[in-house]
Amino acid sequence: MRSFAILLLSYFLIIEPHVSYSQETNESLNQELRIDQTEANQILSDLNKAIDLTNYGDYREADKYFQKLDSSQLIISNDSIRMVMLESRSFMNKVRKRYNKSLEDLLEMLNYFTDKKDFNNIAKTQTLLSEFYRARGLKDLAFKHLQSAEKLIETEYVDPCNIAYWFSRRAAYETQFQPNTSNIIFFCQKGLELSGSDCTKYTEALIYNELGFTYQHSESDNDEKVISQYKKSLEILTEANRMRDAATIRHNLATYYTRKGYLDLALEELNPVIELAEKNEWHGSLEDLYIQKMFILSSYGLYKEAYDLSRKAYNSKIELMNDQYAIDVEELQAVHDRELAEEALEQAEIRAKNNEKVLLYWILGASLFGVSTLTVIILFFRVRGKNELLNKQQKDIEKSNQQLSNSLHEKEVLYKELNHRVKNNLMVLSGLIYLQQNSDPSPENEELYKALRNRIQTMAIVHEKLYSIDSSTNINFQDYLEELVPLIYNSLKKGDAIMPYTIRCMTLFLPIDKAIPLALIFNELITNSIKHAGTDTLEQGILIEGNTDHGTTRIIYQDSGKGIPKDFDISKSKSMGMKIVNLMTQQLRAKLDYQSDKQGLKFTIQFD
Repeated sequence: MRSFAILLLSYFLIIEPHVSYSQETNESLNQELRIDQTEANQILSDLNKAIDLTNYGDYREADKYFQKLDSSQLIISNDSIRMVMLESRSFMNKVRKRYNKSLEDLLEMLNYFTDKKDFNNIAKTQTLLSEFYRARGLKDLAFKHLQSAEKLIETEYVDPCNIAYWFSRRAAYETQFQPNTSNIIFFCQKGLELSGSDCTKYTEALIYNELGFTYQHSESDNDEKVISQYKKSLEILTEANRMRDAATIRHNLATYYTRKGYLDLALEELNPVIELAEKNEWHGSLEDLYIQKMFILSSYGLYKEAYDLSRKAYNSKIELMNDQYAIDVEELQAVHDRELAEEALEQAEIRAKNNEKVLLYWILGASLFGVSTLTVIILFFRVRGKNELLNKQQKDIEKSNQQLSNSLHEKEVLYKELNHRVKNNLMVLSGLIYLQQNSDPSPENEELYKALRNRIQTMAIVHEKLYSIDSSTNINFQDYLEELVPLIYNSLKKGDAIMPYTIRCMTLFLPIDKAIPLALIFNELITNSIKHAGTDTLEQGILIEGNTDHGTTRIIYQDSGKGIPKDFDISKSKSMGMKIVNLMTQQLRAKLDYQSDKQGLKFTIQFD
C-alpha cells in the first residue's frame, strides 16, 4: 500500500504537460516542476524515515518527522500518502500509550476508507482498531472490531496479507482475554498458511511469538519447542530492523528462562534489551524489565544492585506518567488559551461597535427618534446574542478547567497506586527473606536476616505513608518515626526490658527523596543502640529531635549507651550499618557530627 502510493505520486510529479506554450513559458513551467518534484521527493524521503524510525522504535525522532509532515501541503492534499503516514503514526502513539492521538488517526483512516468503499483497507483498519482496544484491555470493543473485519473477509475481497494479520490478532485476543490453547494454535496455523510473501513477514513474527507464549504455558517442559518459536520471531524482526518488537520477544524469552530457573540465560536476554530500552526511552517496558532483573539479582544475593534497579523501575514509571499527562495538560492549556484570546477579541469588537452606534444615535437622535428606537431594539437582540455566546464560551472554559482538575486528580491517584505497589513489592521481598530465615538453621545468620528485613520495612513504611495520606508530596516524619521505632525494637528486643523513646519532630515534613535515606540512617542508629545496650542503658531510652528552619533541616539522635571510641571514623568503619549511615548521609548531601561521652552517644544530621 505504502509503496504503491509513493510510486503513483512520483509518476504524477514527473509527467510532462501536453499543452503548447511559448519556449519561455515552457522553461518557466519546467523549472517550477523541478522545484516541486524536489520538494516532493524530500517529503517522501522524510515519510520513509519516519516509518523506518517507528518500526525501529526511535519514537522521539520519528515524532519530529511526523510533526513536520503533518503540515506538509503534499501530505494534506494527497489522501493515499496521508493514510500511510496515519497508520505508522497511530502505531507509534499506541506503543507510547498516547491513546487519544492513536485513536484519532485510526478513526480518520476508517472514515476515509469507508467513504471510498475500500473494503480491503476497511478490514485492515478494523483489525488495527481491535489491536488498539486489546492494548487498552477493552475486551468487548476489541472483539467488536474483530467481528466487523471478519464479516468483510467473508463477503468482500480482502488481501491475503490482511487476512493473515487478522488471524494473528484473533490469536492474540484469545491469549489475552479467553486463553484456549486449541483455539490459539488454530488461528496461528491459519495465519501461517497465508504467509510466504514480504507483506506477511511481520505477521509471521507476531504468530511465532503467540505460539511461543502459548507453548510456554501448555508445554513448559518442552524447552526446544518454546524457544524455537521465540527465536523464529526474533530472527524475522531483527532482519526487518524492528528492534522495539524484537525487544518484546527477548523479554518474553527472558521471562521463560526465569521461570525455568535459567537465570544466566535470562540475564543474557535482559541486559541488551534494557540497554536498548534506556537508549530509546521505552518507559512503557522499562519498569517490567527492571523489576524482572531485580528479582534475578536478589536471588543471587546482589541486594544493592537489586535496590538500585527498584529505584530505576520507580523512576521509569514516573517518567511514563509525566510523558502521558504532560501531553493532555498541554492540549487542554492550548485550548484554554485560544478560547481566552477569542473571548478578548469578541469583547473588543463589541466595544468598538457599541461606541460607533452610540455616536450615531446622538447625532440622529433629535430628528430620527423612531429610527433610533428601532435601532435600540435591534442592538438589544444583538447584545443578547453576544451574551449568549459569551456564556457558552464561559461554560467551555469551565469545562476545560474541570478536565485539567480531573487530569491532575488522576495523576495523584496513579502516584498513590504506584507507592502502594512499591510497598507491596517490598513487603513481598521481606516475606521471602523471612521464609529464608526460617529455613536457615544457622544462628550466625539470624542477625543478618533481621537487619535486612528491618531495612526493607523501613523503606516500605515510607511508601505506605505516601499512599495513605491526602498529600502526595511530603511525609510527616513524626508519625513515621513513631511507627518505625517500635517495629525495630520488637524485632531486636532483649528479654522483658522496655526501651522508652522520645520523638520531637512535629514540624518535620520531608519529600520522598529525603525521607528514605534519612529513614535508613535512623534504622541503623536505632538498631545499634538496641544491639549494644545493656539492660540499664536500654531502659534509659533514646531521644530524637528535629526541625526545619529557613530551609535547613537539623535532626539530633541521642542514646544512653557506652558510646564509641574517640578515634572512630565513620568513613572507615567496616560495620555494614555505619557504611549505610555514611552512604545515605552523602546521598542527602548532609553534614554528620557525632559526640560520645559518659552520658551516651549523640548524632547530629544537618542538610538543606
